[in-house]
Amino acid sequence: MPAFQRYVGAHVDMLRQTEPSVPQMDFVLDRQQAYDTYSAERDPATGLFASMFGKEWADQFVYNFLFSMSEKSESDSTTVPAMGGGHGGPPSPSQQQPQQHSSRQQPQPEIANARP
Repeated sequence: MPAFQRYVGAHVDMLRQTEPSVPQMDFVLDRQQAYDTYSAERDPATGLFASMFGKEWADQFVYNFLFSMSEKSESDSTTVPAMGGGHGGPPSPSQQQPQQHSSRQQPQPEIANARP
């Protein structure tokens, strides 16, 4: 039997022998929510998303999809994490490079609302 199958079998056996613990599940969910909130507040890609799709879309995507258990704080509503040493958000007019315009508009991606 290949090593991976033995590993999966041992994992399944351990799961079957473990009794569920509601206090432990509550603790794990609490820690996952704390992790999601921490990560959503500091995700460096938020600045990139905001510059490409707008701050509102970026916030919705980060808080409701990437880190769906996160809680958005009021103090976090005005800042976008910096990306690559910048200040987040779209570049200032002096930093923008000339863009080539095509006749075909690129569609804005839609995000699924992961919260019920």
